[in-house]
Amino acid sequence: MDNARYYWLALSTIRGLGAKRMKNLLQYFGNPVSIWQASRKELENIIGSQALASKIVAEREKIDLDHLLEVLDKNKIGFLTVFDEDYPGPLKNISDPPPVLYYKGELNFSFPAVAIVGARGCSNYGKKVAENFACQLAERGVVVISGLARGIDTYAHIGALRAKGKTIAVIACGLDIVYPPENKKLYMEIQHEGSLLSEYPPGVEPLSGHFPQRNRIISGLSQGILVVEAADRSGSLITAAIAREQGRKLFAIPGNIDRPQSRGCNKLIKEGAKLVTKVEDVLEELFLYRGDLDISNGKNKEITYPVLSPEEKEVLKLFEKELELTVDEIIRLTEKSPATVNTILLQLELKGLLSRGPGKKYSFMGLQSILKPI
Repeated sequence: MDNARYYWLALSTIRGLGAKRMKNLLQYFGNPVSIWQASRKELENIIGSQALASKIVAEREKIDLDHLLEVLDKNKIGFLTVFDEDYPGPLKNISDPPPVLYYKGELNFSFPAVAIVGARGCSNYGKKVAENFACQLAERGVVVISGLARGIDTYAHIGALRAKGKTIAVIACGLDIVYPPENKKLYMEIQHEGSLLSEYPPGVEPLSGHFPQRNRIISGLSQGILVVEAADRSGSLITAAIAREQGRKLFAIPGNIDRPQSRGCNKLIKEGAKLVTKVEDVLEELFLYRGDLDISNGKNKEITYPVLSPEEKEVLKLFEKELELTVDEIIRLTEKSPATVNTILLQLELKGLLSRGPGKKYSFMGLQSILKPI
């Protein structure tokens, strides 16, 4: 193994050597090669466990990396290490990023993203809300992230796919295992239209302790977390707590006070999560950048006006001849991908320059919008 990436890969297969311990080892040894070559005593001094240090030494003698690479290739699973250029930036900046991230599907993490999570035993109302919010976010170019679990997660992914948008599923087992098994069709759709992610190598079962760890990845990849339904004690509340620690925005759907599935969301709102009743509540909070008035001695020193990228100007120019344009028409006229066009339209909508109407039609708001501070 002459490539440091493969040492990361080999270390990721050792059970019990999680992200935090790997981080501590890396801080001491400096690189995965030195970790791999360290003595049992050196490892024990850093991780504080004689049993785990002995296990690492024993396991690294038995690891068949060639076989692991064959399994990855057979299952069309790629991998990223925390030092790779393509590793998602938002995730790299959390306190305990996964040293190795396995993936299937698209490798593109340069996007605005919102996580939608909630109860497995959700109500029909919760299913409808999760699917509709995910659909409306995806239509605007926002990637929807969830955990492929039963209930709210499932309908969040379905909504994003319904809008022909992008969705990412972060799962709590190896990517060669479909869990829950009834989501096999959804798993395959996400693989082709988005991404499947896991920090666990192939063959690792979905153990109960993996799910809370998985949740830090869901929130770490996102700009904000929307909780649709949650009981008093649930994994969604764990995700919400992690999101707060990571500095992510937290949103919650209010619910009927008599329903157990609503208690977690109502509690989050009481504790400061933003109450959400429409998708604009999320978009404006996360992506609408307002220019602040710099007040000094009672005078406004500076007002910020919309700054448009070349791509945004290109799209706006289309409205010189047309009062309304559909998303499909804009895609055809600009010859850009649907994902790129949806992202541009989202930014123009949030800057107040375009308005989205029925039938996915957009109209120009007029020159007064350009001249108005945002």
